Amino acid sequence: TTTKSVAEAASEFLRMGESVETTNELIKSSQVLAKTGMIESSDAAGFIVSSLKGYQLEAKDSIDVVSKLTAVDLEAAVSAGGLAEALSQCADIANHSGTSMDRLIGYAAAMGETTRESMSVVGNSMKSIYSRLSNLKIGKFVDDETGESLSDTEAVLNKLGIQLRDTQNVYRDFDDVLNDIGARWNNFTQAEQNEISVAMAGTVQKERFLALMNNWTNALQYSEAAADSAGLALERYGVYQDSIEAKTN
Repeated sequence: TTTKSVAEAASEFLRMGESVETTNELIKSSQVLAKTGMIESSDAAGFIVSSLKGYQLEAKDSIDVVSKLTAVDLEAAVSAGGLAEALSQCADIANHSGTSMDRLIGYAAAMGETTRESMSVVGNSMKSIYSRLSNLKIGKFVDDETGESLSDTEAVLNKLGIQLRDTQNVYRDFDDVLNDIGARWNNFTQAEQNEISVAMAGTVQKERFLALMNNWTNALQYSEAAADSAGLALERYGVYQDSIEAKTN
């Protein structure tokens, strides 16, 4: 790579308050993501830090995160750089909602390749969906994005056999709820699928939620690819190192 590219990444990490020790580790991961994901070094730096903080991971885990993104890049019609952007926008709220990083990457990939929207839009869409359900958990019955009432959301889902709670005061993890929906999705009528989508995602995000559920098998496949990705980022970076661009740099 070039000195300028490394300096840009270092500047971004230090600006975010990272120590010199962690910055050295993060620079390596951001350079790999920048090259394999075809994005700027400064963008890669920002995406990595947001994702790590969202899932409360350390700098040493950053290369594993890049491997997950790279693995799904190879499976789905989305780039590692785009996935990193989507992940960075909703990692914190997804983690607190009970979604694993592997699953979140799988959801973003399935939604992104189906809708063909930018991964920034996909990340914001998923953030809105998580925010909607988080409001329910704290007893706030209004959708922050649309102002829609959430007062009958749980009743609609219960009617169709989808439970948001384990007990009166304990809500289920988002992944568990989605597993229930995904397992029965093809058995619901089109009208019922629309009802579930509006209840889970609201009218604005309904079509994107439908895209995810209609490609549920792919989402699970991509999640598995992310889970089994150890070492793949450096392997792909090795391919880049043999390119003319790498030699020139």
